[in-house]
Amino acid sequence: MTGPIRGFVTFVGLAALACALTACDGSVGGNPTPVSPAGSASSSAPSTQSDTPLAGMSPCKTLDQALAGQGFPPATPSTADLEHACDTQQEGAGVFSLGLQDGEAYDTSIANPAKATSGSVRARRAILEREPTQQTGVCAVSIEVKPKSRATIAVSFSRGTTDEACTKARTLASAVELLLPKNT
Repeated sequence: MTGPIRGFVTFVGLAALACALTACDGSVGGNPTPVSPAGSASSSAPSTQSDTPLAGMSPCKTLDQALAGQGFPPATPSTADLEHACDTQQEGAGVFSLGLQDGEAYDTSIANPAKATSGSVRARRAILEREPTQQTGVCAVSIEVKPKSRATIAVSFSRGTTDEACTKARTLASAVELLLPKNT
């Protein structure tokens, strides 16, 4: 496997399952739009603290908290985006990744719009994308964090189905959502 994150496009395009992604019946249209290799959203920096609700949040600590008690080793920065994304891998459980990005809407940079559905994680709008890398066993959920920020969860199995990866991604997304700043 080439890894769950090959640039942040791959990430978009990475608690209680009952509260996870629901109402996923709408297709997502549009064309995939790549971001820079480092995953930066734009050349202009956000102007105020309210524009950066994820500032100060560590994707590694957040991922570790969301997976606490499940036997995963500590998350480490992703080579795709050292500042904004982290991965952890457990033998037999796959690779679990989290990216936190200010300045990027949850529904942009969809790598595979034909396999994406809109819905929600708890009260937040979200996009679930099956096989964003055109590989079986990969699923990503991107959650809206206002204003124009997102948390993206990706699960990648080297042996396992896309449905299994999406089930795990939904569960992890629900746990991560509880740790995100409140939408105001």
